[in-house]
Amino acid sequence: MNLKIRNAQLKILKIFSKHTKNFALSGGTALELYYLKHRFSRDLDFFSPKYDLKEIKDLILAFSKGIGKPIKLENEFMANNRARVQFYVIPVKNSPFPLKIDFIEDVFFNKPTIKKPEGIPVYDVKHIYFQKIVAITGTQLVENGIGREITTGRREVRDTVDIYFLSQKIKPLHRFLKTLSGEQRRGMVQWYRSFSRQEFKLGFLDLDLYDKKLDASQVIIYLEDEIKKFISEAVK
Repeated sequence: MNLKIRNAQLKILKIFSKHTKNFALSGGTALELYYLKHRFSRDLDFFSPKYDLKEIKDLILAFSKGIGKPIKLENEFMANNRARVQFYVIPVKNSPFPLKIDFIEDVFFNKPTIKKPEGIPVYDVKHIYFQKIVAITGTQLVENGIGREITTGRREVRDTVDIYFLSQKIKPLHRFLKTLSGEQRRGMVQWYRSFSRQEFKLGFLDLDLYDKKLDASQVIIYLEDEIKKFISEAVK
């Protein structure tokens, strides 16, 4: 764990809890701090269906005042041609990495369920579970050059590992998939059939997991079994 980043995160979250109106913490750091305690996560991801630009500006000003340094807007873009995103970086003294803060428009939940562990507005874990599925499958399936459906999601090892822990501790993946749309289910099956096991094993080495005994093969085998179980139950 990078303690410099962690201390900066906690300071920002304390300020955030006092000033946010519509945004709430989601993503890997929300899972780590409040639900799973599974791996160190460096970024802060704040989601809101309202995506109020004035609120973002006010929050950044509050953060800047609280830490005593300016905060730089690194980029602004549209993710998957749907969700607006702004991300900022804060240099952290004696850390090789900055603290990255994302403000993301929630295009899936109009009224997300928000919890308040330790007074911090945090997305309900089932919403984050859904977001992690969408992250690796993408928002839609597309056809490749030979007419097969393929996923359009990102290939981040951390998302796959988060889904592994969510399945272990919150709800088994084969059961959670039953709550999703047909396209999302197909997307997960296509992901299982196409993702590179070798690339996953290499990326797995870079994660800061708290369970040092967990290995990549264990994660792959477990998720493969969950997908197979879902498929077998779906065709009954």
